Amino acid sequence: MWAFAVSALSSLGAFFIAGIVAQTVAGQHSLVLELIFRSLLTLLLIGIYCWLLTVADNVRDDRIAALGLPFTAGWSGQFLIGCAVGLALTVLAVLPIAIWGNASVTSHIGFRLLPRDAAVLVVLFAGALAEELMFRGYPFQHLEEGIGAAGAIAVFSVLFGAVHLSNPGASVWGLINTVLIGILLAIAYLRTRALWLPWGIHFGWNATLGFLCGLPVSGLRMFNVVVRTSVAGPKWMTGGNYGVEASATGTIAVLIGLVIVWKLPVSRVTRPPLPPLTEPAHENSLPGIQP
Repeated sequence: MWAFAVSALSSLGAFFIAGIVAQTVAGQHSLVLELIFRSLLTLLLIGIYCWLLTVADNVRDDRIAALGLPFTAGWSGQFLIGCAVGLALTVLAVLPIAIWGNASVTSHIGFRLLPRDAAVLVVLFAGALAEELMFRGYPFQHLEEGIGAAGAIAVFSVLFGAVHLSNPGASVWGLINTVLIGILLAIAYLRTRALWLPWGIHFGWNATLGFLCGLPVSGLRMFNVVVRTSVAGPKWMTGGNYGVEASATGTIAVLIGLVIVWKLPVSRVTRPPLPPLTEPAHENSLPGIQP
């Protein structure tokens, strides 16, 4: 539990340090700020967690793998499967809006815009990894050892939803859906004991929603660089300024996603075992998650 507490506080510190550095370097350039912030946050989290694995868990080798990112057989397939699941769930959530909503689409395509488009994809890629490291990585894994899987899922899914409350257009419905997404991603981790599948789902969802469909990602519009879509219709269907993640269609898509992730034909990715705990770990309180 103390390892969880230290890692949680260190994660918060890394968040603020990355934010200060990004603001100092980027100034008013929002995309540059996000690029620096999310990339630096990812590197800081990896460094902090690898250090904790060394001093708290006595892991001397393969620390990246022990963190949940083992480059062993099946890792790339799980990441790609995750991307496909994220894409499919986003399409499922957006489709009713495309059919029954009043959508207006503008596009910005050109070779001179390619660097900006690439920067947005890097922001989405690094941002998804940073959030997975914080919410399904070292802190989650050690809290699970302390209180069991159900407790860790509850704590981190609520935290995952709570940190999005400061986003534009945040609402109670958006909070509930974001908590459900946190549960989905936690189950994806527990089924494989690696971050590849949840990282892929996270990136696939955000990239499809913001980059390909041009819609808000948890209220943020900075990713709509190729396509920007404005929708009109009842808030329960569109989610308002927060986007489909605060809509009924988003809820249905996430619930379907929970079933899909639970039933996906995936297995654990081989990773080095941590040294035995000084105290017996809690048994998994959600039977059936791990194959």
